[in-house]
Amino acid sequence: MFSGIAHCADCGSKLYYCTTRYFETRHDHFRCSASQKAVDPCTSHFIRAVVLEEMVLAHMRYVIGFVQRYEDSFRVSIEAERSTEIQKELSAKRKQIAQSQKRVDDLDVLFRKVYEDNASGKLTDERFMQLSRGYDLEQKTLRQMITMLEKEIDQQEQKTTQVEDFIAKCKRYSSLETLTPAILNDLVIKVFVEAPDKSTGKRRQGIHISYNLVGILPPLERFQPVVVERPNKEKAETA
Repeated sequence: MFSGIAHCADCGSKLYYCTTRYFETRHDHFRCSASQKAVDPCTSHFIRAVVLEEMVLAHMRYVIGFVQRYEDSFRVSIEAERSTEIQKELSAKRKQIAQSQKRVDDLDVLFRKVYEDNASGKLTDERFMQLSRGYDLEQKTLRQMITMLEKEIDQQEQKTTQVEDFIAKCKRYSSLETLTPAILNDLVIKVFVEAPDKSTGKRRQGIHISYNLVGILPPLERFQPVVVERPNKEKAETA
């Protein structure tokens, strides 16, 4: 069920599904595909398939329940956070475009200089051709990158947060009891599995779920509205 979805939280590699000689489902497990590398291998990030399924189902049910209970707060908070993230990405891309455009302009100046040096005999024809081809290739690459970044910026500016679609999905699975491949693929993009922690003497292992449309959610408790209890009017008057 999790093949292609389960990933290592440390190196990002996919987790391989492994069966055992016992031929019992409860022994099937996942391990990091990079743990078999000859050079700089990752740790196995071993997790039994049934445990992973239980953890993912529990988290999905928690998220679905939270969204249903605090829908308005969830909507406003996620939209605000994603808007901030998008603005940061747009700012970085605009900066990259400005830097690339400056380099394109600088290359124009350099090309004119080598042309003049070649015309005056300071630069051989062979060297001129070598430099001009290099400048031309770099300019072409930069212009392609600028076009690509401008297109990405345009798409991001027009893109909605898609929070409403995610909320609709949560409502669709309001009575989720059993996890199926169809439901998993509809709601989840990736599941990142951490390496087990045995520092306390007990084996503990965490996961991070990247949900479809909204990505990895921050702790939902921060979205929960704070209810301020007002003193009872009658008690206040008789006190």
